[in-house]
Amino acid sequence: MTKKISVNEPVFDDNEVNTAQTILDSGLLSSSNMYGGKYVKLFEKQLTEFLNCKYAIAVNSGTSALYASLLSLGVTTEDEVIVPSFSFTATASAVIATGATPIFVDISSSNYNIDLSLIKSHISSKTKAIIPVHLYGHPVDVVQLSEITSANNIPIIEDGAQSLGSSINGKKCGTLGNLGCTSLYPTKVITSGEGGVITTNDEELYNQLLMIRNHGLDKSGHTIRFGLNLRMPEIEAALASIQLSKLDDFIKIRRTNSNIISEYIDEFDINIPIENDNSFLNRYLYTVSFTHSRDEIMSFMEKQGINTAVYYRTPIHKMPFYQTLNNEYELPNTDIASSQVLSIPIHSGLSNDDINHVGRSLNYALKSIY
Repeated sequence: MTKKISVNEPVFDDNEVNTAQTILDSGLLSSSNMYGGKYVKLFEKQLTEFLNCKYAIAVNSGTSALYASLLSLGVTTEDEVIVPSFSFTATASAVIATGATPIFVDISSSNYNIDLSLIKSHISSKTKAIIPVHLYGHPVDVVQLSEITSANNIPIIEDGAQSLGSSINGKKCGTLGNLGCTSLYPTKVITSGEGGVITTNDEELYNQLLMIRNHGLDKSGHTIRFGLNLRMPEIEAALASIQLSKLDDFIKIRRTNSNIISEYIDEFDINIPIENDNSFLNRYLYTVSFTHSRDEIMSFMEKQGINTAVYYRTPIHKMPFYQTLNNEYELPNTDIASSQVLSIPIHSGLSNDDINHVGRSLNYALKSIY
């Protein structure tokens, strides 16, 4: 088999190609309108219907979604925001961009999400927000988190970069907190190339976010608050709209592929992704945990033409920039996870032959190495 299998890759067809060409031919590539252009408004409407929420604000990246959300809550210098360290660096860099300080909390070993039992001890008078990350598409129990934060009236911003389509207790990620943020980067379940979106049921936050993404301008064209150009261009919005219409099918394929991989490795004593009874997973990443020989398994899979990946080999708090913040953290579960996790391809672009090749190769690697 000569085909190289990636952990994730975008899946397009003629619908995306033809729509992109139509927009290029029109010359209407973006809009400075407060409410966005034709395709931005279409995508936002579709997403609110899919998630069953009131408002969606499309922006140019998932990082911008986090940053704008923090700004809408008034997070600024001297404030603190609680985040997990076991995440992509954008979760913390968005906090840094506001002038606030990220406060890192350890994760649960069961699903790699922030450990809710540790939240209360990290809340201070400076805590202005909490950003739980639905890592690998596993939803954080935001209802339980809200019970912890409600006494201090601390807003919750969901980092749902990886969880579009996942749900818990019948509610979709992106609608569980005060604000939800999603990424449309090419490795995500759906993509527009670059892009992000914020969802909320709070009208005041929605109105603030409309201005934040468009230079702080109000309806009269006057800048009345700080804002930037965080707008989503029309091509990206059109791609996102088409991709969103395919999301359910993409997730169905991912879930089928996930089950196939589980069958291949069920005989081994390793941690595999578990779906709780109250959760529905989009299967963004199929991440297993090896107590040893991870790099050897990665090397073997690479020789079979299969790319695997570690998310994340270096936790945020151990990256050079964050080491300069002079805060010392003991995050044992985070350290263990970073040394053991490995993500296996299950994306919707894989054929039946592809996914079985992945499963057989992983089974052989475990028998030979593990």
